[in-house]
Amino acid sequence: MKATYLSAVVGAAAIAAATFGVDAGTANAASLSQFIAPSGNIGCLVGPEGAVCQIRDHSYLSPQRPDNCHGAYGDVLAVQNERARITCHTDAPIDFHSPIVDYGQQVRQGNFVCTVSLQDVQCVNVTTGHGFQIAREFYTVY
Repeated sequence: MKATYLSAVVGAAAIAAATFGVDAGTANAASLSQFIAPSGNIGCLVGPEGAVCQIRDHSYLSPQRPDNCHGAYGDVLAVQNERARITCHTDAPIDFHSPIVDYGQQVRQGNFVCTVSLQDVQCVNVTTGHGFQIAREFYTVY
């Protein structure tokens, strides 16, 4: 699927449309799982088309913002079928009032699995092996 940058993001349906390329009308609670880690610092949205996580506070050095990004950059990571990426956004894509997923637990939608651990949150496409890890101190995209 073509990688796209987040633009005006409002709610789960809008982020699904912007990040995963699905029709906002078909993005509903049954096809999307939104959660936060117990620390309250990382929130994620997982759907059948991909996974996206946002970190509120981090100590890692944010990458340089691309010229075509006119919003925030460095705090939101996403994975679909290709290598994970950092996304540009103009609004907070994650609802940090979502249910908490305990350490050691996973959230799965289709081929996408996010695992919450004491060290980080890792989301991966189990079919392609592409994914990301995000924590206060670091992030990795692969």
